[in-house]
Amino acid sequence: MSDFKDLEFLAERAKELLDRQISSYRTNYTKAATIIGISSVFIPVFLFFIEKSPKIIQFISVLPILIFLVSIVLLIIVLMSRQLDQGFNQNQFDKLVNQDYESILLYEIGAKKDSITDNEKIVEKQNKLFNKGLIATIVAILLSILLLITSILINNNSTMAKTTTTQTSKDVKPDVLKTKVRVIPQVPQKERMPLNEGYEHKIDSTKKKGRG
Repeated sequence: MSDFKDLEFLAERAKELLDRQISSYRTNYTKAATIIGISSVFIPVFLFFIEKSPKIIQFISVLPILIFLVSIVLLIIVLMSRQLDQGFNQNQFDKLVNQDYESILLYEIGAKKDSITDNEKIVEKQNKLFNKGLIATIVAILLSILLLITSILINNNSTMAKTTTTQTSKDVKPDVLKTKVRVIPQVPQKERMPLNEGYEHKIDSTKKKGRG
């Protein structure tokens, strides 16, 4: 048995590499599902806040939504299950049981080596799709946050402008009233009240003389 330590080492090393490859595939699968969950929560929240934004912001917000959809499609493809090889299967036990130890080790090394080679194409494709989906998600989130900040700033400026205009109009009205020029009109004689002092006394004296 001691003569096959080199083969045992290679078999163990092949097993570690294959396990690491499969673990990487499963990790990307889990991460893709998590990112899809985050996107599905972020999109409705973004649409809720962007609803009260100016029209131009609402129009531009279509872009991050499309990027989100692209990222979700890419990540869904990542989630699609594919068969990975894991060495020789259980059907080979009957074949290997009658062979010597060296032949079994060589067969195991060959099976794991070929499994790693064939799996590499699948795992590499999955990594590319996952990276593209992740980058698209990050870009969409950053763009969404930028649009939300811009919308908040525009709304605040609009509110401040309206407040300033209202205050200015309130301040101007009293000044206009204070600075208004008043003109005294000329009143005709018929609209004025005459002074009757002494006028009735003269009339009474005249009447008395006539009677005498």
